[in-house]
Amino acid sequence: MDLKKSFSPSWVSILAYSGLGILFVLAILLRVSLYHVLTSDYTVFVSQWYDFIKTHGGFAAMKYSFSNYNPPYLYLLALTTFLPIPKLIAIKTLSVVFDIVLGIFTYLLIRLKYRRSYAAIIGVLVVLFAPTIFINSSAWGQCDAIYTAFCLGSLYFSLKERPGWACLFFGLALSFKLQAIFFLPVLLILLLKKRLPIQYLALIPLVFLLMLAPAFIAGRDAGSLLTVYVNQTTTGGVGNTAGQFPGGGDTGTPGFNRGDTGQSRGGTPGQFPGGNGNFNRGGTPGQAPGGNGNSNRAGRGGQSNSSSSLTLNAPSFYQWLPASAPSYWKWVGIALAGLFVILVGFLTVRSKKLLTSEIILKIALVFALAIPFLLPEMHERYFYLADVLSIVYAFYFPRYFFVAIIIQLCSLLSYAPYLQGSQIIGLAYVAIAVLIVTVITFADLVRTLYPDMRKKEVAALASPD
Repeated sequence: MDLKKSFSPSWVSILAYSGLGILFVLAILLRVSLYHVLTSDYTVFVSQWYDFIKTHGGFAAMKYSFSNYNPPYLYLLALTTFLPIPKLIAIKTLSVVFDIVLGIFTYLLIRLKYRRSYAAIIGVLVVLFAPTIFINSSAWGQCDAIYTAFCLGSLYFSLKERPGWACLFFGLALSFKLQAIFFLPVLLILLLKKRLPIQYLALIPLVFLLMLAPAFIAGRDAGSLLTVYVNQTTTGGVGNTAGQFPGGGDTGTPGFNRGDTGQSRGGTPGQFPGGNGNFNRGGTPGQAPGGNGNSNRAGRGGQSNSSSSLTLNAPSFYQWLPASAPSYWKWVGIALAGLFVILVGFLTVRSKKLLTSEIILKIALVFALAIPFLLPEMHERYFYLADVLSIVYAFYFPRYFFVAIIIQLCSLLSYAPYLQGSQIIGLAYVAIAVLIVTVITFADLVRTLYPDMRKKEVAALASPD
């Protein structure tokens, strides 16, 4: 299909839009059909948070430190407690709503390139039918669509040269999940290229603090509000083991949200095939995460087949390390991620190329791939931003359509150990595929920033010895 083709005659357009409308309805029905699926992330964490909010006065519960998530998600969860619908449906519908918001920003981004074609609408449908997107929200009950939607909003306003809105939306993204940090280097590069006035960066912490204000007003301690992400990083983002996370015993519910250290959780009715009996990420008190080849996701359930304790099913380079890999590898990964950000920033700033929308999108995807690939203790879901950006990337650069397909497959294969209790393909091999795609997109970015480099290479090959 020619993405640049103009709109067809009216009767054909009516048929086309009718078909697209039917597909949109099918995308919603697909999600609803997965609402019955239960995972231990739902039963051990989100479901209990919902119950706690409902039994502690709704928004009044925000004064307690009962969750390891930042408050903005809990505000939305509190709203769902007032709906006259079952808990499971309420929680999953919240995530599905943001699938639609994700689709809206996908539409806006693609429409910047194809103003008079069906490409943007098709892009929305591709996102809505992407396996990792609908599984994340409607089956898993996760909320990665929220921060990713706001990151896409930040990208959209960056391309529209609206720096204030770009920073505001990034502040919202960061307020919901720390993984939004994968997008921050894009804004820093825009700053260095003088596309983003420095004063607008103040909006990011301002929005972040404003999003914490309702919980503070409700009575929660400022220290616990400001250290939510600190605690996430020190516990691998999986909650707390016994008594570790603030609020484990100060809410009047002893043992609440403690992760059930060492407990083996079997499958629950309606769970993904193969889940029964294999969900044991408990570990023992004091055990290093992932000891003996299994990630210690206290209380999360699911099985990890990662070879190293430094990855939680993420297809990162840590999959190639043995289970006994020294802890200093954690700092190696952090250093590599930092150096990579500096390298891309240096190459971009040094380039004489105008910073176009296409280049910004390429930079965003490269960071969304490389940073979680290099950082330690990443979960399988932390490539979610790359999943979505790769689809937008494929529409902007159709010759690289395979990038989106490979990234989707890699993320889906990484989901399997948790959702099915077994690997389909070894995660070490999946990590190789992620590395190859990262190299391809990085090389494409460098060629775009330095087009003369390619001309010199061609000239060198054509010249006689």
